Amino acid sequence: MERDTLLVIDDSPLDLAILTEIFKSLFHVECFEESRPALAYIHRNPDRICGVLLDICLGRRGAGFLVLQQLQLAPSTAQLPVILMTTDPSEEYVINAVNKGAVDFLVKPVDPQTVQERVCSVVRRAWPAGATILDGPAQPEPEEEAREETQGGEPAPSLAQRWVRLLELFFQSKPAFSLSRYRLLSKCTAILAESYRKEFPGCGLTAEQAVLVGQAAMFCDIGMLGLPDAVVEQGEEQSGADREVYFRHTALGHALFATGLTGERELTGYAAQIAYWHHKNVDGSGFPMEETAEPIPLCAQLTRAAWRCLEYMDYFRGCGDRFERALRTMSGDVGRIISREMYDAIQAAQDKLSRLFQAEALGQEELEEL
Repeated sequence: MERDTLLVIDDSPLDLAILTEIFKSLFHVECFEESRPALAYIHRNPDRICGVLLDICLGRRGAGFLVLQQLQLAPSTAQLPVILMTTDPSEEYVINAVNKGAVDFLVKPVDPQTVQERVCSVVRRAWPAGATILDGPAQPEPEEEAREETQGGEPAPSLAQRWVRLLELFFQSKPAFSLSRYRLLSKCTAILAESYRKEFPGCGLTAEQAVLVGQAAMFCDIGMLGLPDAVVEQGEEQSGADREVYFRHTALGHALFATGLTGERELTGYAAQIAYWHHKNVDGSGFPMEETAEPIPLCAQLTRAAWRCLEYMDYFRGCGDRFERALRTMSGDVGRIISREMYDAIQAAQDKLSRLFQAEALGQEELEEL
């Protein structure tokens, strides 16, 4: 029997989604959030598994070491290569990982290309030539798979549609998130992108790209779904270690969309940039805090401006001149949060934005063409 299964045990749904995206073109990926069903699966299928990715903290600090010990003690699983993962690369964890029999140690968020190379190297070292799926026929390119996937003769759903469905599933267990709010952000960003494109033709955006930027903006905070609820609820104004944990969502979101394993590369490229940069202000403040010679991507600037629109519209909710107040207040953000050009694009789009927020206030579905 060919070993074709990579088992991933991690209590973060987002990390499971990221790792599935990274490895789905190479292995059959089985994911578990808890150790007990994962161990049961391993003991039922010991001859199909070629490797195990195991998070050290499964609900509590160091719990993954207990799972590793159980695998090491059972004769049927003692030879399985186990790679431990953690967000805390402390010396204690590294030493324990080696002493307890782990074959490698990864720090999250993972780099897609690096983690692919290391896992594949581990699998090839662990098993004889020809024993795993890595030695079988070449897998079809992801774009070919996407073209082949259909349901009842209908075209497969787009990448954006698939991620909206994933967001819906995540939001069911995350009451702090509102899918309708992210839909509103998406539409607001798309309007700003189209306005910016028309006001500044040299920016390089096409009409099609403006639409893609709006779609990508919807997933800007997907990385938060991998964070503890208490950290998410405190928001970006918190201090200390939790603040660093909070802003880890930008790197997680970037990693999710930077895998390069989907057919719609332009959309995932915008989503990766927006996820990483959407808390960065035009004056260099915000997050990421380190200085960089790279300009903030335009798609992230547009998303940042759209978020400010949403925040001010929330603040002035109930006022008859809600949008006008928000627009005047945003003028104070120029040069700090947003650029002068971005503010000009907002002003040029005020009719469409005003209609968008009027529909939102009434709980109506916005028109397709605003």
